[in-house]
Amino acid sequence: MSPAEDRRRGDGRRALLLTHSYWPEHTPPQRRWQRLVAGLRAAGWSVDVVTPAADARSTPVAERGSGAAGVRSVSGPAGEQVHRVLRPLLRDSRAGRFAADAVAAGLMVPRALLVERPDVVVATVPALPVICSGWLAARLRRAPLVVDMRDAWPELAREAGVRAGPAGRMMETVVAAVQRRAELVVTVTHGFARRLAARGVERVTTISNGVALDEVPQLEHRERAAGELRVAYLGNHGESQALDAVIDAAAALHAAGEVAVRLRMVGSGTQKPRLVARAADCPAIEFHDPVHGEELWQHHRWADTVLISLRTDWESFAWTVPSKTFELMGTGKHITAAVVGEAAEILAAAENVTLVDQGPDGLAEALVALARDPESTPISGSGRRWVREHADLPRLAEDYAGLLADVVDRRGPVGSAPRDREQTLDPRATGEPGPVRADRVWVCVCTYRRNELLAELLTSLRAAAPQELGEDVLPPLVVVDNDPAAGAAETVAELAPEAIAVHQPRPGLAVARNAALDAVPDDADAVVFVDDDERVAPGWLDALISTARSSGAATVSGPVESIFPPEASAQAVEDGAIRRTDFATGPWNLRPATNNVLVRAEWFTRSPAFRFDEAFNVTGGEDSELFGRLQAAGATSWWCAAARVSEEVPLERITRQWLRRRGLRAGHVRALKARKARRSSASIAAEGAARLGAGVLRRGAVRVRGRRASYQDRLWTREGLGMLQWLAGRARGEYARD
Repeated sequence: MSPAEDRRRGDGRRALLLTHSYWPEHTPPQRRWQRLVAGLRAAGWSVDVVTPAADARSTPVAERGSGAAGVRSVSGPAGEQVHRVLRPLLRDSRAGRFAADAVAAGLMVPRALLVERPDVVVATVPALPVICSGWLAARLRRAPLVVDMRDAWPELAREAGVRAGPAGRMMETVVAAVQRRAELVVTVTHGFARRLAARGVERVTTISNGVALDEVPQLEHRERAAGELRVAYLGNHGESQALDAVIDAAAALHAAGEVAVRLRMVGSGTQKPRLVARAADCPAIEFHDPVHGEELWQHHRWADTVLISLRTDWESFAWTVPSKTFELMGTGKHITAAVVGEAAEILAAAENVTLVDQGPDGLAEALVALARDPESTPISGSGRRWVREHADLPRLAEDYAGLLADVVDRRGPVGSAPRDREQTLDPRATGEPGPVRADRVWVCVCTYRRNELLAELLTSLRAAAPQELGEDVLPPLVVVDNDPAAGAAETVAELAPEAIAVHQPRPGLAVARNAALDAVPDDADAVVFVDDDERVAPGWLDALISTARSSGAATVSGPVESIFPPEASAQAVEDGAIRRTDFATGPWNLRPATNNVLVRAEWFTRSPAFRFDEAFNVTGGEDSELFGRLQAAGATSWWCAAARVSEEVPLERITRQWLRRRGLRAGHVRALKARKARRSSASIAAEGAARLGAGVLRRGAVRVRGRRASYQDRLWTREGLGMLQWLAGRARGEYARD
């Protein structure tokens, strides 16, 4: 073995893991980390685990003695040293669990100081307070920190109705700060990794959840008669699972009497007592306590189909994958799934999965169809094959060991200072620029109920195809329709049938643009953004591509010509409300915008992948915020004077009312960016007041000179007022929909 391979193995290196759940508990975090730790040990790492005493509610009775807190460490299943702290027993509620986790996390820090100095510290989330303990332990032990994020936080907490309050807002600020300062953030889904990258976390990658296939039996099909169906749900009975719909569907089917559907609910959670009461009058529904080992598989063998349910009305669950997904796929059992997003995409790899709409009616309809056809719930090995390739925990453990070795290599020996910031720039900014081939330059257009303008744009795009592609050939194109009614489908089908058409019904500028980026193929060389109310000039795309090739720049922007309606007053046009800049072709130190820009695709397709921040969905400004992060990461920008597009400015966009709203919106965006930069409310308020005052003075000076105040003269006042509105919670996004 070469020295480099030996270093990657981790021989002689030590990792310190802080986690709220570990052996002998039986929980999803425990299953993930027990196998990952075994992989680290197999790769030559020494591992110390600091964790609270095992929770009796999640630990088999026979194993509880192994999880008691004590002064001495104990040896874990893979030879790791487990150091336990006290876990307070508080009420099983959201507040009680958080308080218990906070106390235990605080006790982890002094315990972490008593172990041998680690080469790297890993802190897992959940529980949330552990990330703070991990940061402090890493600072005190002078070791790099890796944050392992299992949950889409803080989005999940907000959607669960958790009121942030001062303490909650402080926790959000602290967690975001730790994520940005960590040497690496590891997520379990690619969607959440993109979300973190959009929030400014530069070092983020994905190691998914998984399952140890050697512990998962391949189950057999149960012969059944037409009209009967056994459904099993095994897992948490909490707010996230939307199990009311499951209970109601099973009760409705029993009352109807057309088919015999039996539902078995196995597990525990905060909502279980309420669910038991809800199903009290239905003999077709039975509840069981959590089980482990062979008892777990007996419930699977009993079932004809196993259920996965995750709320579809919480946005964060679009990039959440229930950990039991991989276990169920490994058994080969038929799966009935009420999920969306990344979880649905993964389940599509199995041939025996029924995806259903969440809600009693959709579930009931699907269960009736399954019950009537005995052949509709077959055993299949396709899911197990996918898990073996992508989510087998021993293989994931090898990947994790490699990641930690890379982190230690970047940081240097224990106790050494981290490398300078200039040395840790994204390699995309410092490597040689890749090719920009015309057939791999993808134009992205987002549209919302402007079909006539969209038709003009699509026609101009076909006429402006690069010479390399030939005449009357549409460039590679992605069109995202942000209309919930998909009103642009007919226009796109008629004028651009070869385009990738994406329907993104969720409202928002950033959401739509991210949907376009997600649809761009991985082998793309560049992405070009234009707006749906623009028309591109002949030679436009050739000019962008040529400049990108000759300059090697990460972004190339071009001018936008504004065409005003004939009835617009000369004064309104000259007022400066719609100002478009133009420069000579060359290096450019301003910030690009998505109305006419080419971006090298590697910024969007490699890991970490940059994405638009959805916090700017209704305010606008999502493009300047993203390009600001790109430039901070080393992206160079050029201007191409020959890459021209034009847009017709509607009359309503030069009215006094609209221009005032636009100025206020600029203040909302400025305040939101300041908050993202971790500036305090007092600082934002001070800037808003200063801009407001400066604007009043500027307008006064203009009037003293007898000149009419222009849009730019008024902008200072409006931006300042907009910042103060945002702080007061009175900002309504210009792009918000009722």
